[in-house]
Amino acid sequence: MEKYIEFTNISKTFPGVQALDNVSFRAKGGRVCALMGENGAGKSTLLKILSGDLHADQGQISIDGTVRKFASPYQSIKSSISVIYQERQLICAMNVMENVFLDDLQENRLGFVNKKLLRRKTQEIIDIFRLPVKPNDIVGRLSVAHQQMIEIMKAYRRDSDIIAFDEPTAPLTDKETEILFELIRKLRERGKIILYVSHRMAEIFQISDDITVLKDGQLVATFETSQTSEKELVRAMVGRDIGDTYANLRRNDKVGDVVLEVKDLVTDYVHDISFKLRKGEVLGFAGLIGAGRTELMRAVFGADPVVSGEILLEGKPVCFKSPRDAIDSGIALCPEDRKEEGLVLGRSIRENISRTKPLRGS
Repeated sequence: MEKYIEFTNISKTFPGVQALDNVSFRAKGGRVCALMGENGAGKSTLLKILSGDLHADQGQISIDGTVRKFASPYQSIKSSISVIYQERQLICAMNVMENVFLDDLQENRLGFVNKKLLRRKTQEIIDIFRLPVKPNDIVGRLSVAHQQMIEIMKAYRRDSDIIAFDEPTAPLTDKETEILFELIRKLRERGKIILYVSHRMAEIFQISDDITVLKDGQLVATFETSQTSEKELVRAMVGRDIGDTYANLRRNDKVGDVVLEVKDLVTDYVHDISFKLRKGEVLGFAGLIGAGRTELMRAVFGADPVVSGEILLEGKPVCFKSPRDAIDSGIALCPEDRKEEGLVLGRSIRENISRTKPLRGS
């Protein structure tokens, strides 16, 4: 019998926002169903309802014809559902094997955690994912990309019948993405029901079998991937043809003077890095995880100490002792991990976006 999950008339309202409005569709086992839509279309809200994080105001979810309701994420997991969020759900103070087996720690006959067995089983999963990490590595010390792969490893270990991915490749390089896609294909061959959320068109056409498009909380179209095109998908997502956006952009005929120059930069993480950035130019940095891209940006921004080398801003040597010095000189950094390094989550939007200290009592 073919496995399937069916969403019927799912609606969810937040104060002033209709996040989902009578959304109905079916995803089948052995196929990858992509969920697409602009930001705010309702994709993540739908997955949170599936996981038990949120409860629908109306509508129902059926799995193989049986209506299911999840009062909590625990109930959803025990119903063989795994949702891999864009925001990682990890305990950073614990190691890899403890995170991967958190809800199923291996015990010996005396009731203690069998660390030897736990280590062996975790290593088997690590080998499948081909990651350069160890079972005893503390998760909080790993890169954002490796943390994301640990999150995916948790779902893989549970061997759930339904697996939902919410933009899983956002922090991954091409190499890690290809490993993930290999695993998704294997899961599809085993008849798993797979929901996949992404904004990346190339990914959608590479990995999905079916596409469900949401707009402003409503389902607007469903497609078989092989029978549609990128242009048709974009039209469904935004409600109109957008033409060749890039062809209409104003571009500089030639770049300007050098605005930032790095000479022979050395830190504890990168060695002998040199480059020039000119006005009107976008300079890209490519490399695998661990290549030093993030560390280079942190050094230029004053977040990591420079051992040797020189940084010149508009031809003048600068020495940033802290990110505050870089900000005062007109340099900004959008960090790799915006949640941990880019925002103060306990403070207001005004305080987060302000360059100056807020007035006392404001």
